[in-house]
Amino acid sequence: MDSDEERKLDLFKINETLTYRFYQMPKELFRNPLYKDKLSLEAKVTYTLLLDRLELSRINKWFNENGEIYLIYTRQELINELKISRTTASKVFSELKKCNLIKEERLGQGMANRIYIGKMQSEDLEKFKEKTFRSPKEELLEVQNRISRSLKENTNNTDINNTDFNIYNSEDKIFFADRVSLKMKELNNLVEQYDIEKTAKIIVALDLYKKSSGKMYVSDYNAMLNWVINKVSRDEKKEMEGNFKRSNIRYKNYEQREYDDIESFYDNI
Repeated sequence: MDSDEERKLDLFKINETLTYRFYQMPKELFRNPLYKDKLSLEAKVTYTLLLDRLELSRINKWFNENGEIYLIYTRQELINELKISRTTASKVFSELKKCNLIKEERLGQGMANRIYIGKMQSEDLEKFKEKTFRSPKEELLEVQNRISRSLKENTNNTDINNTDFNIYNSEDKIFFADRVSLKMKELNNLVEQYDIEKTAKIIVALDLYKKSSGKMYVSDYNAMLNWVINKVSRDEKKEMEGNFKRSNIRYKNYEQREYDDIESFYDNI
């Protein structure tokens, strides 16, 4: 017979969706070197709670003469929510201040401080590139392989009659890079228009930008349509122009190049 604890465990089913309310905790708190080793877990959770309060402050129109939003959140509230000591609460606020994530404004005795929330800062893009363990070519190849596998699996799924058990639901988002996800129909649109190789370049470009800037999008696909595709196309054009200039340097004049081309042609017969 099952124990009482096992009978109380209510597991999620495949056709159920989450209906909970969530706090949005930025991944940068755990990945960005500016914060991941400098903030305790309590400080990271506290920053998340403060971010959640921003919208309430906006509704209440709590902002100063510079338009900067503030909120009221006492140490006692933090103690009650996280079940921590007053000493730990003070330590948490101190950690957030040192990382420039909050600023407190004292209003006088008996009045709660105003708290202003600082935006998370990103690392310099070039420094971030240097810390990437995979080379750009390796990362591009990995994304291409993910795209190819997903397209193949999706094609195979069309032969399955019971669509409830398809690997990918049409509205599911699949991660093709660390921080870039697309629906299958969005991926198909990109591949049909640009082929797999350029689609991979687009995904890698957006992934690198999101990692270095901390920027988040509701729809990565819309971000691609809005600016990423144009950026990749410009980069490709610059690369072609660079190759052309190097080619002109290599060949002193047209006659020499023509001769070399003819010689290469006969060598390959």
